Amino acid sequence: MAVLSIRSAAVAAVLAAGSLASATVYTDLASFLANTQPGYYFNNFSSVGAGPSGPLAFGPVNGYSYVVDTIGPGNTAPTSGLYNNPGVISTDNATDLIRVTFTGAPVTAVGGNFWGTDINFGAIPTTVTIALSNGDVETFVTNSSTAFRGFTSNVVITSLTIDAADSPGFNWSTMDNLYVGAAVPAPASLALVGLGGLAAIRRRR
Repeated sequence: MAVLSIRSAAVAAVLAAGSLASATVYTDLASFLANTQPGYYFNNFSSVGAGPSGPLAFGPVNGYSYVVDTIGPGNTAPTSGLYNNPGVISTDNATDLIRVTFTGAPVTAVGGNFWGTDINFGAIPTTVTIALSNGDVETFVTNSSTAFRGFTSNVVITSLTIDAADSPGFNWSTMDNLYVGAAVPAPASLALVGLGGLAAIRRRR
């Protein structure tokens, strides 16, 4: 199982803070799904046609929904929007980032295929950076449309961005096969819930 911790916190800090941004990144789909609760929303974007488009809204499915659009480098605007291949999300401008903003049920698990393409949607070697709203960032190098990254978090993920680095040439950020859902609670979290339940029982007595 290929699992890599992005950032971790001591149990004492979790107990003191209540909630602390911390995500785990998965490099394979099976590991990610093993840590995602049933009832997630899978979208292979089969409804997406070729050519330019404005923001695209998806869902709700199982309570989950989101909007896909673009932002410029450094979260600047305006941008020229999306430019998609059939069943694949990408950008019109090579320097733009794909942004996914979650609008439905709270999301604590998200994953998909993220890579860079040339002007004709061919996969090319590039460095891809995925930034989560909770402050976690994952950077990796890929030349394949099957490159997978998944994340589970102990705080709600409200959005993420995908950026294919434009060096040495132009690379268009590209996304497919998105999974959106809720993470399986970590054992420490379950223990905290149990302690909270005992405290509630003591108060009632």
